Formats: sequence, C-alpha cells, structure tokens
Amino acid sequence: MIGVHGLLERLALRTLRLRASQIAELARNPLVTVYPRELTFEGPPIRVLLLTPHADDETFGAGGTLLRHLDKGDQVEVLLFSDNVMSIDDDAMREERKIEHREEEFACAMARLGIERWAALRIGNREFRQGVHPDSAFTSLIENHPDVLYLPSLFDNHHDHRMLNAWLLRTLQEHRDVRPLIRGFEVWSPLPATAVADITAWIDRKHEAIRCYESQNAAIDYRHHIDGLNAYRAMTLGGKRARYAEAFLELPADLYLELGKSFILSYIDVC
Repeated sequence: MIGVHGLLERLALRTLRLRASQIAELARNPLVTVYPRELTFEGPPIRVLLLTPHADDETFGAGGTLLRHLDKGDQVEVLLFSDNVMSIDDDAMREERKIEHREEEFACAMARLGIERWAALRIGNREFRQGVHPDSAFTSLIENHPDVLYLPSLFDNHHDHRMLNAWLLRTLQEHRDVRPLIRGFEVWSPLPATAVADITAWIDRKHEAIRCYESQNAAIDYRHHIDGLNAYRAMTLGGKRARYAEAFLELPADLYLELGKSFILSYIDVC
C-alpha cells in the first residue's frame, strides 16, 4: 500500500508531467496559459524539514506555508545553517554578539510561527564555499526521513543559497534511501513555479515573524518587498479570494538531483 510519501511524490510527478505537456502545448500554441497547481493541506500528518541558509530566509520564503503545515498538525523542523555574522554591518559590535543577536531574532521568529523544533548550526559565512561539505548538518535529514523538504530554490540569486543546494545534492547522492519531496522557495529571485500555497489567512502571522528580524529590516524594507512577491504569486490562483501566496519549484528528489547536477554540481566541487 502506498504511503503518504509515495502519494506526495506521485502527485508531484503528475503535476510535472502536466506542466511539461502544457509547456509543450505553449510552444505550439501561443494562446495557451500555464498555471502552477495550488497546494492543499489535507490528509494525515507528515514530516516537514526546512533548511534555511540565513536567519530570515525561512520566514520570507515559506513562513506562511509553514504556518499552514503547523495548523494542519504536521511535524515541522527548521535548521539554520549560517552564523549570520556578515548580515550585521556594525564594526562596533563583537562577532560573538552578532551571532547571538541574529539567533535571538531567529528564536523570536520561530516562536511567532509556533515552531518548537529548530536548531542553529552556526556555520561560518566563509564555509559556504567549494570544497566544504558539513556532513553533520544533515543528520536530521538522514535519520528522520522527512516527507517534504523546503529550501531556497536552485535558481535563487544568492551564493549561500546555491551552496546549500549543492550540499543537499551531495547528501542525496550519498544517501539513496533519503528521498523527500523537494520544494524550493524564492527569496532573491522569482522561480519557475510549479506549486503555490494560498497564505492569505496567514499573512498577519507571517508579518509578526518578519518583524522579529529588526537588524535586517533596518537595512531593507523586507516586508514591503516580500508582500509584493506574495501578492503577485496570488494572481495565479484566480479570482479575488487569494491576496497572498508563496510559490515553489516542487520536484521529487531524483528529479531535483538530476536538475541540480546539470545546474550546480557541474560547476561546484563539494567533495
């Protein structure tokens, strides 16, 4: 009997096949419209793992979706990779205090989202480079076998975000029994979305979590920009019921690995 994980993967494959046929039709007929599918949050509880390179990416890119998982009763865990030292431009602040301050902001966001299972791995910003692979950082992924895994998409325009994808790709190469459904989210770059989640009813709670990142909001009006992105993504849901949505590139692990090999691993040595 097929389990929850198998159902998720089958649905993703079905969506990709439909997407491929729509795009093929689009090439033949310029009048064809291609929309991503709307994610539903039904069925038995699932295990969800989110990998965030920096403290804030998780909230900006998938905060509303995490809230929907939690409200449904899913088990949600968030792993923060970077120590975030480079994200505070203040020469007067000690490096250790920068780390502590950013972790305090992260803990605040986790509390506002209602996430109890989280960890800060404190990987130095200089470690996000070729030739490095923090094996121990992926213990939770390897041991807990999440059904769905979120992280910034392969196409997000940020070096650290792509290095995190490179690390995940290597982990999936080495552990063939670990095959979560991958949902890449957007922060710095719009992605070719295959799925969207309506977060209209959860946007105020997402705003509360965004406010936790005072050090980052002082430099950039992130709420304004993320609201714009989420408002734009709601357009594909049609009508006026949806005002905000988060978009994802949803891929079964093997297809994610295949795409990642050609897009990232061919250029990056993570061994």
